[in-house]
Amino acid sequence: GKKRKDTICIALADETCEEPKIRMNKVVRSNLRIRLGDVVSVHQCPDVKYGKRVHILPVDDTIEGVTGNLFDAYLK
Repeated sequence: GKKRKDTICIALADETCEEPKIRMNKVVRSNLRIRLGDVVSVHQCPDVKYGKRVHILPVDDTIEGVTGNLFDAYLK
């Protein structure tokens, strides 16, 4: 598209989905800044390596009112 956004996802086969279509969740669509019905390209990335260290940081407006340890609540 015009925005030229990229992301990496895990693709799984789904026999109930028609051939020229794909399914992606709301988070992936948000990351790519696309909407339902938009045209996307899907390419295989065989050389993606596992991360040795990953930083998962919340966005300020997504944790308003959340108390406690976020790691224990959402990532453990």
